[in-house]
Parts: sequence; structure tokens; C-alpha cells
Amino acid sequence: MKTRWMDHDAPSNNDIRDEILRLLMTLKRGESICPSDAARAFGSKWRQHMPLVREVAADMVRDGMIEVVQRDEVVDIDERDIESIKGPIRLRLMPKRIIHGDNDAEDDDAEDDDSDGDDSDRTGF
Repeated sequence: MKTRWMDHDAPSNNDIRDEILRLLMTLKRGESICPSDAARAFGSKWRQHMPLVREVAADMVRDGMIEVVQRDEVVDIDERDIESIKGPIRLRLMPKRIIHGDNDAEDDDAEDDDSDGDDSDRTGF
């Protein structure tokens, strides 16, 4: 299996965050990834990275960057610890979100002058 990164004993939180964002930015709005997709980028021992990937994903939810979904329902990780969630989860970008260096800017409909109706392009990276 070809990986984006060398086999890591422990990728950093920033490495994982960047990989989650990289994967999500390749998708159309509303599409999602499995957390294992991000973990697999760090080598053949990807399963050992899953707890950290889920922890970083929870931090990204708290930062308003992504949301966790299960069976197409958004999971409130403030009510449930992400490690306690049973069954598969998916990660997706927050709707109508533009990623900037400060991660605070929201896409404003007034600024969305996308006259061709193609809602799939991403900006900020």
C-alpha cells in the first residue's frame, strides 16, 4: 500500500489535522471520509493511530472545522465522548465553511457570487 507519509510511530496532531483536511478538500461539499482514511496515510500500522485520529477529529469539531456524522446524523461530541461512540463514524467539512489561516471566517451568502451554480469548488487552500 502506498502511503502519503512514512510509517510513523506517532504522527503529530498537526499531521493528522492536515491529512483530514487534505482528504476532505478533495471531496464535493457534503461528502465525508472515514477516520481510518486519515490514519492509513501514516503507514501500515494505521490502526494504532485511530485513537489519536478520533481525538484530533473531536478537536476539529470543537474548533468548528468539521462535523462527525453517524448514519447521516450529526453527532454532538459535547454530549458524547468520541471514543464512546459505537459503530462507524464519518467526518465531513462543516456546511458552507471556508478554511482560512485563522479558521474563523464563515462563508457569507452575500459574498457567494457563484453564478454557474457549481457548489463544489473549495477555496482557501
